[in-house]
Amino acid sequence: MNFFTEFFKAIGNCFKGFSLLFEKGLWPYLFYSVGLWLLMWIGSIWVFAEIASQLANYLNQQLNFEEIPDSGAILSFTKPFLTGYFSFIMTWVFKIIFWFLSSTFTKYLVLIALSPLFALLSESVEEKTNGKNYPFTFPQLIKDIGRGIVISLRNMFLEYFFIITGFTITLLFPPLVIVTGPLLMIISWYFIGFTMLDYNFERHKMTISESVKFTRKNIGLACGIGLVYTVFMWLPFFIGLMFGPALAVVGATISFLELKQKETVI
Repeated sequence: MNFFTEFFKAIGNCFKGFSLLFEKGLWPYLFYSVGLWLLMWIGSIWVFAEIASQLANYLNQQLNFEEIPDSGAILSFTKPFLTGYFSFIMTWVFKIIFWFLSSTFTKYLVLIALSPLFALLSESVEEKTNGKNYPFTFPQLIKDIGRGIVISLRNMFLEYFFIITGFTITLLFPPLVIVTGPLLMIISWYFIGFTMLDYNFERHKMTISESVKFTRKNIGLACGIGLVYTVFMWLPFFIGLMFGPALAVVGATISFLELKQKETVI
């Protein structure tokens, strides 16, 4: 399948999660992530916003634009802008940067914390759809948790690398923001989708290298799952917190099982 076929197929599979969650009695999973996510999100946003403000103030103090002469100097004509608007602009630039950093950090922290529940949800979806039963064992649960942490950390650091690279390029060449902005969003979708798909990879005994190869082969699938997750997380009044993670896990599981049935899994 090409990128867009996989992309829209994954989105459709995520929305199949509504009926599956309620008809198969999996709706309690909707509530597990709300409290944890909300607590971490509020805390991280506040911390990173404070850091951004402090960095902007420190930069202004170091540059000390007030000492620029009112006339006779090369930068005299820019003094009103530098002393009036520069601080405001830099504060918001830093806040935007740290918003990306904090949202990425919180996203993966919650995915790590809830990986046992998401693994169980993915397993339950497979049991409800094709009848295959996976007996619960504590050692396997520990293994699933460890695998989820490793994959989440891997994806988080790679996404941070792309975020830092993208912002560096944007700061050097500001017009490229029209390219780097959407590209960073797509990269975020990809890594979210990878994380959701990996609950299936572990259950089907795929190694991490096999998982990476599979996801790269099905980039559209991962991006479609990540898009649904991201869009729902933007919704207000806890709707996104309830449905975003669960629908992404369900969509990832259905998509994986469909590919497995077609014998395209590596």
